[in-house]
Amino acid sequence: MGVDGPVDAVVTDSDGVAIVGLTADRVGAILLLLTSAVGLIVQSFASRSLLCDPRATRFHVLAAVLAGATSLVGVAATGSGLLLAWVATSVTLVALLGHKAPWPAAVRSQRLTARTFLIGDSALLLGMVVAIVTVGDIDLRNVGFDAVALDAESIGPLGVLTLVAICLVVAGVARSALVPLHGWLPSTLAAPTPVSALLHAGVVNGAGVLLIRFSPVFASSVSAMALAFALGVATALFATAIMLVRTDVKGALVWSTSGQMGFMVVQLGVGAFAAALFHIVGHALYKAAMFLGAGGAISAHSRQTQRPHLGYADAATLTSTTTRIAMGVLAPLGAFALALWIIDPHLTAAATILIVLFGTLSVGRAANGWMSATPFAAWRTIAVAIGGVLVTTFGYVGGIALFEGFIADLVPYEVPSAVGPVWVVAVLAAIGTGVLVVAFTPGPRGAALRRNVYGLLLSTSTPVTTKPSSSTLPQTTNSPDNTAELATAGDHG
Repeated sequence: MGVDGPVDAVVTDSDGVAIVGLTADRVGAILLLLTSAVGLIVQSFASRSLLCDPRATRFHVLAAVLAGATSLVGVAATGSGLLLAWVATSVTLVALLGHKAPWPAAVRSQRLTARTFLIGDSALLLGMVVAIVTVGDIDLRNVGFDAVALDAESIGPLGVLTLVAICLVVAGVARSALVPLHGWLPSTLAAPTPVSALLHAGVVNGAGVLLIRFSPVFASSVSAMALAFALGVATALFATAIMLVRTDVKGALVWSTSGQMGFMVVQLGVGAFAAALFHIVGHALYKAAMFLGAGGAISAHSRQTQRPHLGYADAATLTSTTTRIAMGVLAPLGAFALALWIIDPHLTAAATILIVLFGTLSVGRAANGWMSATPFAAWRTIAVAIGGVLVTTFGYVGGIALFEGFIADLVPYEVPSAVGPVWVVAVLAAIGTGVLVVAFTPGPRGAALRRNVYGLLLSTSTPVTTKPSSSTLPQTTNSPDNTAELATAGDHG
């Protein structure tokens, strides 16, 4: 589907412009397969997780509608059709977040999410109305043509293309929980795990899907790309910092999602559309697995801590500062240099900097976690860690190269409006300087600074202020998943 060319089911006017219908090009095919697979897996999981729940049928119906609406966002043939599917996704998700009503936390989550989505959906509506009034409904089979037409129009001193592109960014910011519209996502921990899986594996990727589908419009606006880059960087830094201080499993996963969405939008801001699409697919599959497996996290942790460990000598060797720097920084950097030299995914300079930095931090953190577990003798643990670094790095770079070649004709590669490498380096240097100041300022002043930062991060992670009473608790079974959710409800907020 979409491999040899778009598959269309479209009603057109006399000029061949789409009026209504569906179109599945290679991007649409990827999104459709991803949404369908995640929806099927979540429905199967929910059939057991929500067994005997009196609202289980309601969940299954709404989940099917949500999967369908999310799929339509990826394959709608017109801007107006995408808008309708986008709004339908919002309404359905808000309804699903109230699955545990009348639990106050669920009600608050519904209201906050509805208000945030109203902002984003209104921005998308404004953008589509402006486009329709000036040049007509956007034909998503040939967005580049409409982008040129929009660029020729203006409303007073403001270009229509810039206005539409900024509206797209605002809609994506609200849907993907980017700063300053991020607060709704942490509140969704009041929802059941199957809802969380659908949300984090599909709906929250909305900014990426929207900006990729409208990439010729978005990529033609310097203002829109700069705004997306700035908000993406702020979100990635802020949400990742909170994720690192959270102690509950689902809370850490939620803030991790927000940080990942920030990085995805940063990739879009530098024009790395193929890398962003690969990120969407990888993140969706990973987060679906993480949320659906969250109920077994406590048991897995117990098994890990109760098994025998190595003696002190090997453990000290594997967790020494030298080993941590070698495995956490030098090995991933070397692996990325080798992978980029062999595979060459044709990334721009800015995209290369971002991907190498993101990959080094992620792979290095995983490698150090493996070393800390000390599962084997020292030399075997190091050998397996190096092998894992190489496999992961080559898999990541190879995946980006595969997506780059697969969708090369559908998204811009040369993007003059994108944020350039100089700005990327400057922003990263500023962030790095701030982190070093917080981490290494000596003496009482440094300790006080770290305590204040830690307290600030905890205070902004939206803790629960009102616990549910016994009369308002939703009816559930005593499955391990639901028991874990209720046991940690006070932390999940």
